[in-house]
Amino acid sequence: MQNLSIILTSGTLIGIAVLAMKSGLGCGLSGLNKREMIGFAAGYGIVAFLVGLIAALISPEVTDMVLGAGLGMHLIIAVGLVYFGIQTRKNWLSGKKDISRHTFLWVSAPCPACMTATFLACIVLTDSTGISGIIVSFIVSLILAFGIVVSALGISWASARGGWKNPSRLGGAMIMLGLFYLLCPLVIPAYIEAQQLQGKIIIASPPDTGIGLLILCIPICVGFVISRMQRASSGGRQ
Repeated sequence: MQNLSIILTSGTLIGIAVLAMKSGLGCGLSGLNKREMIGFAAGYGIVAFLVGLIAALISPEVTDMVLGAGLGMHLIIAVGLVYFGIQTRKNWLSGKKDISRHTFLWVSAPCPACMTATFLACIVLTDSTGISGIIVSFIVSLILAFGIVVSALGISWASARGGWKNPSRLGGAMIMLGLFYLLCPLVIPAYIEAQQLQGKIIIASPPDTGIGLLILCIPICVGFVISRMQRASSGGRQ
């Protein structure tokens, strides 16, 4: 039982760190300066602390309602990431117009989907460790704020040093995250359901496997061609 608590606690803390890195990615690739990054991280930490306090006070029935609403918010954020990611790249590549100071919020801001994840993390940590909700909320908010600052400053420094810090990179990252968010609600339930199916393992023949791989390569090739065309029309600038 103790090992299970350690696994749950470690997994939850890693999930919070990943959430902080996602927010730091948007801050680091946008036009924010160091003071603005730190202020944003502090605000995120305060919101996470309040969410943790609420999670410690509400009933299990309300918890189920909050988690049930998370999927809808998840899809809304995914669509917003793809749309505004395209707009961020388009404005920069076509007219050198930087709108990243506004669109980065779709990656970094404490959206309902992220707050649902923080909400769930506080509940899991409270149940698995037995620590009071106030302390857990403080720990979660501290990890988020510190992780956002470190990842944002690190990404900003690395991108500036590498010469690839521009709104186009942020737009590309937003599109990739949005597509990932869109696929998760489709792939994960299908995988869970497949694990419950009983039957024989069917091994596909080499020709069928080759055709399947060829079909998977088609969207990759199309995306490569579109990217090359965009680079050519913008004079090779990213």
